[in-house]
Parts: sequence; C-alpha cells; structure tokens
Amino acid sequence: MEHNMRIIKSLDEMTETARGWLAGGSVGFVPTRGYLHAGHLSLIREARRSCENCVVSTVLSPLQFASLDEFASYPQDLQRDIQLLENEQVDVCFAPDAGELFPSNFMTFVQPAGPLATSLEGAYHAPSLQGYATLVTKLFSLVRPDLAYFGQKNFQHFALVRQIVRDLNIDVKLQMLPTVREADGLAYSSRTHQLAPAERQAISLLYPALLAGKSLIEQGERRLATIEKTMADQVVASPLLLLEYAVARDPQTFEQPVDASGMLPAALMNLLLVITVNVGNMRFTDNILLRDGHWSV
Repeated sequence: MEHNMRIIKSLDEMTETARGWLAGGSVGFVPTRGYLHAGHLSLIREARRSCENCVVSTVLSPLQFASLDEFASYPQDLQRDIQLLENEQVDVCFAPDAGELFPSNFMTFVQPAGPLATSLEGAYHAPSLQGYATLVTKLFSLVRPDLAYFGQKNFQHFALVRQIVRDLNIDVKLQMLPTVREADGLAYSSRTHQLAPAERQAISLLYPALLAGKSLIEQGERRLATIEKTMADQVVASPLLLLEYAVARDPQTFEQPVDASGMLPAALMNLLLVITVNVGNMRFTDNILLRDGHWSV
C-alpha cells in the first residue's frame, strides 16, 4: 500500500488536523529542529510502533539557540528531512514557518524557574531555555499529541518539558529514549558533518570523559569536585574544545546532590553526568544518567 505523508506548514491546518485525532487513535509526536539523524529516527520508530498516528515537527527558530551565530550556521534541508520521514512512513510532517509561530508582535513566553532553569544551560544561555519552553508548549497546543518522544542527549530539555507538563497540566505522556551513538561513542548530532576532521576527533573525547566519571563513581569515589575535575581534564586535553561545564547533578532537581563537605551519598541511586563544549561556533552536549541504580549511557 502506498504511503502518503501529509506535509503541514500552516498553523490553522495543523489545528484543524489535530481536532480530528480522537477518531483516529493515539498520536505520537517527535519535535525536532530538522536535519534529522539516527537519534531522531529511533524516536520516530518508537512513536510509530506505539501509536496509530506519528507526527514529526521540523521547527528552526532563533529562540532555540544560544546565539544568532549558532542559529545561522545550523543546517537546514527540508527536502532531505521529508524524504527520511517518508521512508519511515510518518503520517504528518509539521514544518511551520518560524515567522508564523513567532510573529513580530509575539509577547507571551513560558518562563521556567528554579534550579532546572538557572543551572547548566540556564546559567549560560537562559533565553534559549525560555525559547525552547515556549516553543514546545506551542507545539503541544497545535499538535495535541498523546505521547511525545525525546532523546536523552538533551536531558535538560527533557527535564524542562517534564516540569512544564506537570506545572501546566498539559495532557501528554513523555517518553525519553537512550542516546544513539556513532561507532566511537559520539552522540549523533545534526552538526557533526560540519566539523573539520581534527574537530571531529576532538569532540569524540566527550563520551570517554563521561565514562571516566562513571568509572570513578563505580570505584567508590564520592567527592564531587574530584569526579567533575576528572571529566573536565579529559576534555580540556584538546585545545580545540572550549569547555562550558562538566558536572554532576541530581536529575530531578538539577542541584548538586552533596552534603556540606561536598560528598555524594554513599548509596547513590540517581545522578546526571553532563558535559557541554564549544567547537568554533558550534556547541555539543552529552550526558550519561544513573537512574534507580542503573546507568543509561
């Protein structure tokens, strides 16, 4: 049977389509910036497996980025994305114009608060977290999904959406899937192909640095400063990488889960290790997660 994916660019058409979902079964939604890669495809396949309808958005807005430079250099190729989505038998590609989503008279933003909004990405690039929170809230309103799928690689974004859904009583279930990695452990990214060979080699240090932190913890190390310094030292070994942060955080609260002397709990069950670096005008982030005593790497 021939598959015909609908490509929706109009907000009104998306709203009208979403009104008809109830009759057609559950809706799985994968929000993306476009320029899809293997990590996105794993989310899409899970959405298709679990739901009767699969919607993928490809929205690129300056609000999602830490700087205009980063936004301007982000790759875009809607025809390539459409072909990949057709191959995956996605039902709807929602590709609105950012100018229609955020017109010049747009004034209402979702403003996250607390440690989740002020640490890590929030400390370095708070406006991009607010932009992301606002965008996802709008997309949920337009698409009206039953389930929404996110990758672990951008864990802070997932945690932010989890908080928004809880605080604003948005009727959607969230699923986070493991990070998909290349053969050398590098997390798939839409921008890897833009790296020079030396930069690509340097960026592959992120994953081993995270694993070094994990290894220390498994050996019984509980001094937070020691764990964070070990991860940072591995990354700054490359002159091409500018480290923003290499830290351990509580994955629920985003606070440092330490006592007054800077020690992690002896019986450690939940921990996020996360590293973010700059390479030229690009930013890359990666993490591994200890959840209920098991590592998701």
